[in-house]
Amino acid sequence: MSSESARVCWPVPASLSRPDGPSCSPLARSKIRQGKSMAVSETSITSEKRFSDLWERSLELRPDVVDGDGNSYEVIFPGVRNQAAGPDFRGAVLRRDGRTFGGDVELHLEQSGWRAHGHHADPAYDGVVLQVVLRLARNSDHFTGPPTATATFPERLVESPSLPEISPSDLEALGIQRFFAKSAGFRLELDAGVSPDQVVYQGMMEAMGYARNRKPFLALSRSAPLLLFTQLRDEPRRTAEFGVFAALAAAGNVLERITPPERGQIRRVASRLGACSRLSGHDWSMFRVRPGAGPVNRMRAIAFIIAAGLGESLSERMQAVFECGGANGLVRVVADAPHIGRGFALVIASNVLLPCLYAIHPSDGIISEFRKMPSPPSDSVTRGIAKVLGERIRPANAAQHSGLHALAKSRSWPGRN
Repeated sequence: MSSESARVCWPVPASLSRPDGPSCSPLARSKIRQGKSMAVSETSITSEKRFSDLWERSLELRPDVVDGDGNSYEVIFPGVRNQAAGPDFRGAVLRRDGRTFGGDVELHLEQSGWRAHGHHADPAYDGVVLQVVLRLARNSDHFTGPPTATATFPERLVESPSLPEISPSDLEALGIQRFFAKSAGFRLELDAGVSPDQVVYQGMMEAMGYARNRKPFLALSRSAPLLLFTQLRDEPRRTAEFGVFAALAAAGNVLERITPPERGQIRRVASRLGACSRLSGHDWSMFRVRPGAGPVNRMRAIAFIIAAGLGESLSERMQAVFECGGANGLVRVVADAPHIGRGFALVIASNVLLPCLYAIHPSDGIISEFRKMPSPPSDSVTRGIAKVLGERIRPANAAQHSGLHALAKSRSWPGRN
């Protein structure tokens, strides 16, 4: 994909105008008209992390972003800081020559960083619409890559442009909409003939991958379906748990991440169950993945949950837990598994189990429990938006937390193209 094709026109609200617009205070407008930016010194930047910290505050700091031909770029939205592999910022919105466009932004101290880091050969960077650097190369005319501009960050008495006001009730409404959208996705699976138990299992498996490994975990749930484990229903609990884990580890091709003594036993058990390798070991990402959150430990966690109820329907079991203990009951079932913890259990219960149960048996009680659930821990998306909003929004419940995610993907939010 070329940088031109990645650019997307974006209608920008008046409230996101330049700082000399109506959202700026009279004092700041006066200083700008007089050409007094009150610049003390240009910020000293010695690392890409420091560069990223400053770029994330672009709405506040208003950097001068200029390319080698003297064209200026206005930062409407710096994008959401990317914690995974790929460009530094996702979904930025920029304006040049009166044209507004969106895409990804990559930061480097030197222009040569683009090729030095191998981005020119990595499809993950095809959506980069601007490389922002501190220093252009002397032969920048011969540079092959996305448009490149330098950024300077003077200290200015300029207020950041005001963003649309977002109230907690607005966030909650967005979160409820996102809940219904997730539930509708599960309903499509059911309508396509997938069993309720398999739908719940697939949803939990995908969630186990969190941000980095969602796709391989979803693929694994289909190559090692829940029905495979019914062979273990008459086994003792610990034996069944190891059997489920062995089947997942073999089908997921993660045996090289397991110590040799256990590896041989896994192969024997997986062979008896008929589990075979369907994924490549390269399908799994370990980039910025905590050891406890890696695929092997997450497979152990889901094996614990599945083995606890092999003699009964998974979906009916979760429904019974909900009817007895509400959303907190579902959280406890997941949190009891090894390598999970309450925070991640909240994520799974609010994003998978409740929407799944609603798809199977819609009820107002499920929505009510969703609104009462505590907020899951903050993540890169919610932290990024909170910084842009000036920490004005702190989700009080799961619905508001989900609303922040919905806002990040909404066309009413700058940076979504």
